[in-house]
Amino acid sequence: MTFNRSANAFLGRRTTSPWLGVLALLALSISGCAAEEPVTEDEPAAPAEAEPASEPQPQVFFATVEDGGTYASPVELVFAVDNFTVVPIEDPLIARPGEGHYHLAVDADCAAAGDVIVAGNPSYIHFGTGNDNISLQFEAGTHRLCLQMADGEHRVIDGPDHSLLTKEIQITIE
Repeated sequence: MTFNRSANAFLGRRTTSPWLGVLALLALSISGCAAEEPVTEDEPAAPAEAEPASEPQPQVFFATVEDGGTYASPVELVFAVDNFTVVPIEDPLIARPGEGHYHLAVDADCAAAGDVIVAGNPSYIHFGTGNDNISLQFEAGTHRLCLQMADGEHRVIDGPDHSLLTKEIQITIE
């Protein structure tokens, strides 16, 4: 008796190599590994990738006095700055991004962004050695203080950081 291929399959007789079944199982298992499993309601969804943190902004401030405060003379002023490097000026003068030193205006307007603060002006005190404090004798009354960061050429920091690197306050002396 002769059977055609479909009859052999019907009767459970093998008509192909046993390796064909092994290869078929192998192919199914590999494709199953590559497929993504759907997320069910019982499983939490993967968290979204966090956005990269923005760089911290530089900011200058008075560490020992605050705007509107009342103090006795002499007043010890200490300055601080975040995310900016305080360095002494060099000879010859060199300006580097993210570096500078303090300038303090007493009872005078803040210098404009990009302006050079000229040495010898009694209303502006230079802290070119990189120091961050001074003790000042004040007469009784209200006084304006403007703390500014300037680069190695005594130029007030310009650009988007200008307003963060200039701090103006008013204090009262008893």
